[in-house]
Amino acid sequence: MPRDGATKMKKSAAWVTSAWLVVSLSVDAAEPKNAGMVAPLEPERASRSTLGAPRPHWFFVFDDNFFSYLDSRAYLFDGDTGAMLGMLSTGTWGNAIEFAPNFSAIYVPEIYYSRGSRGERTDVVSIYDTKDLAFVAEVVVPPKRATGAPHRAYHGLSDDGRFLYVANMTPATSVSVVDVVARKFVEEIEISGCNLVYPVGNHAFASLCGDGTLQVVTLDDAGHLKGRAHSEKFFDPDTDPVTEKASRWGNTWLFFSFNGYVHPVAFEDAKAKPGKPWSLFTDQERAANWKSGGLQFNAVHQGLNRLFVIVHQGGPYGHKDGGKDAWTYDLNTAKRLGAVSFVASATSLGITQDATPLLAAIDATVPAVEVYDARSGVHLRSIVGPPLMPTFVQPVP
Repeated sequence: MPRDGATKMKKSAAWVTSAWLVVSLSVDAAEPKNAGMVAPLEPERASRSTLGAPRPHWFFVFDDNFFSYLDSRAYLFDGDTGAMLGMLSTGTWGNAIEFAPNFSAIYVPEIYYSRGSRGERTDVVSIYDTKDLAFVAEVVVPPKRATGAPHRAYHGLSDDGRFLYVANMTPATSVSVVDVVARKFVEEIEISGCNLVYPVGNHAFASLCGDGTLQVVTLDDAGHLKGRAHSEKFFDPDTDPVTEKASRWGNTWLFFSFNGYVHPVAFEDAKAKPGKPWSLFTDQERAANWKSGGLQFNAVHQGLNRLFVIVHQGGPYGHKDGGKDAWTYDLNTAKRLGAVSFVASATSLGITQDATPLLAAIDATVPAVEVYDARSGVHLRSIVGPPLMPTFVQPVP
């Protein structure tokens, strides 16, 4: 650079610096001495609280956390106030949680990797205290737990709360039996040709089979394999298969076909007895393309003997699509009673089991929970966040 150009630049820089100093001194002189100062923050103190006795309208919302599957979660809400009461972190690719019948403990099948997203895999059943949602213990199980598109049948708890059944797929199918009372792994039971878990009584579980039957596995008092038997064929897997998204009504499991038929299967002494199928839709409604659909599109209130089913109008292959209505049915008569109209589309729902039940509806693509009066259908409140991908509503027993 020429010398005269450099001299001009030095003079310009000096002028700018002088002007800045003048402005700064002027501002400092004009402002009060303590202006802009913020009072020091009080130090945050760690604390610990307890939940107390469960209330009838508490429910968990399971969050698969789609954008970070390594950190699935379960959030506890009070349906009466919309308040979030607590959260569980449930590991990689979670699906749901299980409650002890008296809500004394929560059991969660979880997956972890030694390097976060890679490394040695460890599958466990974690046990949490319901008083403060604190971790209590874990039982290591074979690293084979089945998981994928979320649904409830990947695991289930025996009626007496003693045995947890965890479905495996490697791709061979089996079930890991865990004694959650003794806190120990008992046995892995193969279920070739069948998959998933539907608990039956205290010492048995059923699995759906590709030939249109159910396999019922019975256990001895220690949780080891005692016997197995298949039901008669109760659906046609080629013309109208059933989904894995079933609901339990007393000792009967209700399975739903893609074409809108309900297949009830009763269990007596660990034996499956398929009942007469009935239709969710009339011929006119079926012609108008009414269908059921969603992640967990059906739920039962045991005391009211009432079934709730999310429905929509659509074409084929829409079995995962949600809807803005839930139709209600009397399970004693298999007759439709009415409908609940949602303020937003839903893919899953859950119902508290008290005399004045709440219905909570969620859409897996929306971080919100909509709460309704289950009997009148009146929308009560919206709970916005924090679940990022809410998949299941699980009322506290």
